[in-house]
Amino acid sequence: MIFYSCQKEESKSDFIGNWSATSDTNFDINITFSNDSILIENPVVYYDRNYSTRWKVIGKKIELEEAIWDYKLNLEKDSLLIKHQTDSVYDLSLKRIKNNYGFLENKLGFELRLPKTNEEIIKVENKELFYNIYIGKENKSIIIRTDNNLKSINQIINKRSFLKISKTESNNKKLEKGFKIDTLTIALLSDKSINNNELDSIKSILKDYQIKRFFRIYNNEEYTKKDWKAEINWLGKYEN
Repeated sequence: MIFYSCQKEESKSDFIGNWSATSDTNFDINITFSNDSILIENPVVYYDRNYSTRWKVIGKKIELEEAIWDYKLNLEKDSLLIKHQTDSVYDLSLKRIKNNYGFLENKLGFELRLPKTNEEIIKVENKELFYNIYIGKENKSIIIRTDNNLKSINQIINKRSFLKISKTESNNKKLEKGFKIDTLTIALLSDKSINNNELDSIKSILKDYQIKRFFRIYNNEEYTKKDWKAEINWLGKYEN
């Protein structure tokens, strides 16, 4: 007699949901696990397009139709490490995402607890003329991030990344290539742990480069949506 042994398929329930690469991963990737399939967005590791595939869990491996991943899942079931079975290093770190605000914080790499205010706050208008700077703190050190993942004031200034705004449109009129930088408004999304002196120091550096308009973003319950990649319409007020 010949006996065949095979490993039993494990439950998929620990994986079901939306996951996104953490800020310390060298590439940007989102994965949505459902019972029937995995949807991989920005799949730069194995594919050159968004990719959907069947999957199953066998032991400590996730088996796709065209690849096999080794994985490590933490006890809280909200952090996932993945590598191709032929690789030696777990090069993909994913965080479970519950809503759009969590998606933003994961990309930034820190918790963004915006301050509250009793003053009137308004919506950001003419978004093309706004440049978001996110400011947090870790181990008493200030952390700077932007939407295009610049990580310091020096990077922002030296690369002049905000000058790309010259190619955008506002009020249905193309901006001239030689527009003045003081047309730009810096939206400051600062964690409540950042004190006024620290924030003023950051403003001072930007003012040296002719930035004259600042818009402070404050907390609002409307930001958080179940749609995990929904756009956030920020609210705040102009400050000096």
